[in-house]
Parts: sequence; C-alpha cells; structure tokens
Amino acid sequence: MEAGSLTKAVVALVSLQTLFMWADEWIYHRRRGLESWERWGHPLDSLVYVSALALPAFAPPEASWIRLYIILAIVSCLIVTKDEWVHAAQCAAGEHWVHAVLFLAHPSILIFVGYLWLAGDGVGLRRVLPGLVGIFACYQIARWCEIGKPARRKTEIRP
Repeated sequence: MEAGSLTKAVVALVSLQTLFMWADEWIYHRRRGLESWERWGHPLDSLVYVSALALPAFAPPEASWIRLYIILAIVSCLIVTKDEWVHAAQCAAGEHWVHAVLFLAHPSILIFVGYLWLAGDGVGLRRVLPGLVGIFACYQIARWCEIGKPARRKTEIRP
C-alpha cells in the first residue's frame, strides 16, 4: 500500500473511531452513567493512547523508540479492554457492538500509524492525532472525573 493510500486509510479509521467514540459517549455513557472505575478508566485509556501516538508524532523512528512504541501500542490495546467485565453486566447490545468496532479500529490505527512513521510519511497526520486524542481525554476528565463530587448515575437524554 502506498503512503498516500495508507494515510487515507488512517484518516478513514480515525474518522470511524471518532464517530463511534462519540456515539459511545453521547448515547450510551450518558444513558447509563459511569461508575467510579469507568469514570477514571476511560481517561486513562485515552492518555495511554496519546502516549503511544506521541512517539510517531515527535520521535525519530530509531530502534529504541520503535520498541517503546510497540510496548505502548500493546499496552494501549490491552488497557482499553479492561472494562469489559463491567460492560458485560451493564451494557446494552448496541453498546457492545460499538465497543467491538472500537476494538477493531484501535489496533489498526496504531499499526498503520507505525507504518507511516517507519516510512516517514503522514507527518501532519501523525502530529495531529495525539492532540486530538488529548483533547478528548481532557473532555473525559472534565465530564466524568469530578473530584469531590458524588458519582453521576444517569443523565437524562432529551429527545
């Protein structure tokens, strides 16, 4: 796959991931509310993802950075699954499907970004991705990690 096509594939996957993350957040999380574990765990997922994406954005593709990227990418792919024990009991079928799509997009993006990095391509995209995920992590922290306030149970969804 040539670099331009790979960059387009990453943009498509990131767009899909963004669409499904917002559906998860704005439909399912607001409907059922999040317990403390998820309220802190979801921003953690995003911050680990940012740490992985930051390497191809700013580090040269040298052996030590590549090894660290592989480790962070694997940790990121595993850590996003940590809540599935909770989700099995609390989530509707639609939310499980959204998570399944996200679990497919997440490692695919990390793999393709890694290929772009090694090829020296998609520099603009590689530099933008950690910032976008970082903004989403800030939103998650502001929305769900209300330190000193009682846990939000359910938010009314207006028709």
